[in-house]
Amino acid sequence: MRSLRVLSRALNYPTAELLAQTDALKEVLIEDGFLKKRSLKKLSGFLDDLGAADLMEAQEAYVEIFDRGRAHCLHLFEHVHGESRFRGQAMLDLSERYAEKGLHIGVGELPDYLPVFLEFISICEPEEGLETLAQAAPVIATIGEKLKRKKSAYQHVFNAIVELSGAKLSKEEIEKAADASLPNIQTLDELDKEWQEPEAFGGAGDCGTSCDPMPLMPAQKDEFVGAN
Repeated sequence: MRSLRVLSRALNYPTAELLAQTDALKEVLIEDGFLKKRSLKKLSGFLDDLGAADLMEAQEAYVEIFDRGRAHCLHLFEHVHGESRFRGQAMLDLSERYAEKGLHIGVGELPDYLPVFLEFISICEPEEGLETLAQAAPVIATIGEKLKRKKSAYQHVFNAIVELSGAKLSKEEIEKAADASLPNIQTLDELDKEWQEPEAFGGAGDCGTSCDPMPLMPAQKDEFVGAN
């Protein structure tokens, strides 16, 4: 599903190349026709704004949202397992899923990185891929809810992912999960403290969902993968 590859690209760190591709990304979403009109409109608006943004400002906004703290972390197992011992096994299981498809993680990459996960899903057989994506949907929806509360336009990317998964989720449960999830770190001092004290976040319970360990994908390729 090319739409998932577009959403994967939209969640990458902004580069000049990405900002120049936003019109092409929109065209793929329109051609695929998998998203509802309302979702497509919101996502198109996000891509328009991203394409028109100053590169440094877009990069700063991205770092502020996804890299300063764990509340919106793009590594999904962080929200499911935290620092628990189960995370390592989940990583291995996921890497094996990738290997079965001929995909291999690059040095320094982690298999639970959401953009990589979406790339993996996009090359699976539709039934298999959507079933796997639906398993991850509660975690993805919870991150999206937190982004909504932060008034971040990236929420529209997460909402689109959940919509494509076809998962039927309870709004109340997602809101409850967002209330109970990992703390949102506001300052560098808070971030340092959080990393020094792993007991401050308690693993799977932090996410507030019952999502099973889920599978994800390899290091990203440099070429644009959505237009063909």
